[in-house]
Amino acid sequence: MRPETKFEKKFEKLRAVLRGYDRVAIAFSGGVDSSLLLKCALDTLGAGNVLALFARSELLAQSEIDQAVQWPQINGYGSEIAMEIIELQPLEWKEFVDNAADRCYFCKLRIYSLFRERLERHGFSWLVDGTNADDLKGHRAGLRAIHELGVRIPMVEAGLDKADVRQLSQWLGLATWNRPSASCLATRIPTGMSITSDRLQRVAVLERGLELFGLVGCRVRLCDSQEYEVHLEIRSEDFAFLAEPGVRMALLRFFQQHGVDKVLLHLHGRD
Repeated sequence: MRPETKFEKKFEKLRAVLRGYDRVAIAFSGGVDSSLLLKCALDTLGAGNVLALFARSELLAQSEIDQAVQWPQINGYGSEIAMEIIELQPLEWKEFVDNAADRCYFCKLRIYSLFRERLERHGFSWLVDGTNADDLKGHRAGLRAIHELGVRIPMVEAGLDKADVRQLSQWLGLATWNRPSASCLATRIPTGMSITSDRLQRVAVLERGLELFGLVGCRVRLCDSQEYEVHLEIRSEDFAFLAEPGVRMALLRFFQQHGVDKVLLHLHGRD
């Protein structure tokens, strides 16, 4: 008998945690973490014991919505996966629109409360979330809502960090394994600046345009003091591309066409 690979051991550890849950509803975004969680739950518990819950709203870029909705077909599962799409109107939530420091807490609390209602209606046992061990190291207001609602975080229980998630995803053949970390468009709006549909759409248009340049996974953050200034974050591997002749000026022209005169580049780069 051949020895288990390190990937098989980590995968089995996560599966062992999931076996203790019986029937689960997964807070699914289509990103790296929730994709691995959904794949593992399906392989461990069977499609009949797994419900994927996806919250669709203008907080997400259209490409992210498409990736999430098409995940079953892309990964060879077809119509056997139970996926429920819940339409949200977050701009009707005053505590969200006000954009105070605890915005993420209120948002997560509302969304996961809705998820809890859906899973109970369908007879599922637990709501599970794709938080990994690295997520516990920083300040994430949404974790408070997760704890208050009793949401389970199996990848933390299995001791998986972000590197483990990416390695396991690649080993399992998931297309999401090297996808940049994603977050809702509201995270590009400074705390204290009201969240509006126009601001969300502005961010979405700018980031989509930069993706067409090849800057996948970039972040365009609005400035709280200057309407025509933005802060740009790109992946570390894209700095060389940005230095190529003509690229910088082409990007400046693109931003100017969208009413942005000043672009401040963060030199640290995104992971």
